[in-house]
Amino acid sequence: MSFKQASQKRHVYLLALFTLFVSASLSGCELLEKLPFLPKGQPASQSADGSSSSEPGKADAKFIKSHLDAGNSKAKAGDWAGATEEFKTVLAADARNVQGHVQIGWAYAEQKMWDEAQSHLISAVALEPGNAGAHANLAWVYAEKKRWSDAQEQAKRAIDLDPKNPYPHATLAWAYQSSNQHDLAIAEYEKSLELNPNLDNSRVALGIEYCNQGNLPRAKAQLEKLKSLGSPKASEVEARISKGCARKP
Repeated sequence: MSFKQASQKRHVYLLALFTLFVSASLSGCELLEKLPFLPKGQPASQSADGSSSSEPGKADAKFIKSHLDAGNSKAKAGDWAGATEEFKTVLAADARNVQGHVQIGWAYAEQKMWDEAQSHLISAVALEPGNAGAHANLAWVYAEKKRWSDAQEQAKRAIDLDPKNPYPHATLAWAYQSSNQHDLAIAEYEKSLELNPNLDNSRVALGIEYCNQGNLPRAKAQLEKLKSLGSPKASEVEARISKGCARKP
C-alpha cells in the first residue's frame, strides 16, 4: 500500500470515529413544552461531520453535512416539512446515515407522524445501538403511542448511555406515571429537575404527583418554584392544589 493510500485510509477511519463520537455523545431530544408531560424534540446534534455509510467515502461528507445542517436550521425555525425534506436528501444519498434517521425521526415526531418517526428511529438504533439520542427519541415516540413498557425500556437505555441528559429521565417518569408507578415517577421527575431545574413540565408533573399523594408542602414548593421562574404553567399546579391535596385511594 502506498503512503498516499495509507494516509487516505487513516483519514476515513478517523472521520468515522469522529462521527460515531458525535452521534453517541450528543443526546437526542428535548421535552416538548406542552402540558402535561409531552417530550419535545431537538436535534440529536447540531451537525454531523461525515457519513455513516457502510462504504466509507461513497457518500460525499460535505454534501451530507450541508443537508443535516440545513435541516436543523429549518427545524429551529419551526419548518418541520422543510427539515424533513433535507433529512430525506441525506438518506437518499446514504441510506445508512444514523444522524439522518435520528433527525428525520425527530422531525416526523414533531409533526405527530408517529409511525414514520418510529420506523426511522428503529433504523437508527439498529445501525448504532449506542446512540443515546436515537433511544431517547424512540422512548418519546413509544410514550406518545402509549406503549409504556417500550417507552420505559428505551428511556432506560438512553439513560444508561447518557445519564446526565435530563430528558430521558422525564420521559421515563411520564411512562412510570402512566403505568401507576407513582413513586418511581416522582424519583425520575426529581432526577430530571436535578439535571435541569428549568424543565417546567417535570416540575408541573411533580407538583401534581405530590398533591395526589397528599403531600401539600412539596406540591406548594413546586408551585412556588414555577412562580419564581415566571412560568405560565404554575397555574396547572395551582389549579390542582385548589381542589385539595389528598392521597388517592
